Amino acid sequence: MKERKSALDAKSILFVCYGNVCRSPMAEGMAKKVMDEGIRIESAGLSPVLHGAADEAILVMRELYDADISGHVPRNIIETPFREFDLIIILDNYVHKTMKRLAPDLADRLMLWSIPDPYGSDVTVYRQVAAEIWNKIQEQLL
Repeated sequence: MKERKSALDAKSILFVCYGNVCRSPMAEGMAKKVMDEGIRIESAGLSPVLHGAADEAILVMRELYDADISGHVPRNIIETPFREFDLIIILDNYVHKTMKRLAPDLADRLMLWSIPDPYGSDVTVYRQVAAEIWNKIQEQLL
């Protein structure tokens, strides 16, 4: 088995969640604010169904992280060149299992952050989820 690449050495990071409307766009927005501009940072979802980021995610990102994700367009992981990324951070267990089946050869690039899905919750839950994502970025990527 290959050794996992260090997150600190990644030149490209892809955040993946289920719908690409809450967690992964928030993670993408936060990472872009604090990481080197030379690092490619994107997001995708296993099954995106909306046309943009959730309103609550947009609000939390603006009010707490000074990041604008209002122009986010959800992408399907299948339509994303995910094999090009050095590090693929997956934000829940179900998506992680699916990605391991979809691309077993990329196991050394997959990192699981088990972050609860706030979709359909009020803005307070989005704030809590955003704080969890922020802490993970601070602890593991910087």
